[in-house]
Amino acid sequence: MILTGPELARALEQAEATHLSRQVAACREFGYKDARAIAIAGGVAALTDPAFGRKLNHVTGLGMGAPVDSGELARLEAEYAAHGLETQVDACPHADSSTLAVLAERGYAANAFSNTYVRHLAPADAYAAAASGIEVIADRVLVEATFAGDSVAGFSVQAVNRPPVLLETLARIALQRSDTLLFAAAVDGKVAGTAGMSLIETPAGLLAHLYIASTLPAYRGRGIQLALLHARLAAARNAGCTLASVTARPANTSARNTERAGFSLAYTKTTFAKRPA
Repeated sequence: MILTGPELARALEQAEATHLSRQVAACREFGYKDARAIAIAGGVAALTDPAFGRKLNHVTGLGMGAPVDSGELARLEAEYAAHGLETQVDACPHADSSTLAVLAERGYAANAFSNTYVRHLAPADAYAAAASGIEVIADRVLVEATFAGDSVAGFSVQAVNRPPVLLETLARIALQRSDTLLFAAAVDGKVAGTAGMSLIETPAGLLAHLYIASTLPAYRGRGIQLALLHARLAAARNAGCTLASVTARPANTSARNTERAGFSLAYTKTTFAKRPA
């Protein structure tokens, strides 16, 4: 079991902030020239197209190793409001004590939670093979040929539906990022699910951030995502990573699969939101 202290929390939050910054950078290359990653109080604020919702328009890492200033946050709120967006902050419980005080002062309210999971990777680790009938493909040339369409199809039926333009952009971003490895799981020669993994340097060593995992509706409940999790963990270990992380909403299928793959809950983050005036 990993006990999450301040140093590990800072590494995980730095990885999350770096990941978000790279998402924005890739988005900008697709013609969204106004997309920006704004440094604020130890964290990063992503500001892209309003059509992408909070996924690419939120703040992470706020108050990690730095105090939060009310005036600085007010200026950021004005940036979001100019785009018709509410300011949303994913706050880590290990953030500076000023974080909650300033958020309360400025009228923020909690509206959601997300779990950050972590797993330590050791050279001797062994990972379960995919269930019978599932083939995991890690050859990027093979995966990327149909990755965008397969990823969008996997996310097309969700408890909370996302706009197609967002799903397409997220898939294109994963294809664009040079730090991301791509994976697919196939059943009888047909793609059943896809996933990505980015490699990010942190103070705690090289970290594998697992993301953009989806399963096509016809193949759900057959162990597709667990197979993709184990394949990515093996690839992360082979790449020299010492840690792997996943972010998931509490009690959903992704969270359950993550725990089955040996991840521990590092902490739960609270999403605070403030609507534009």
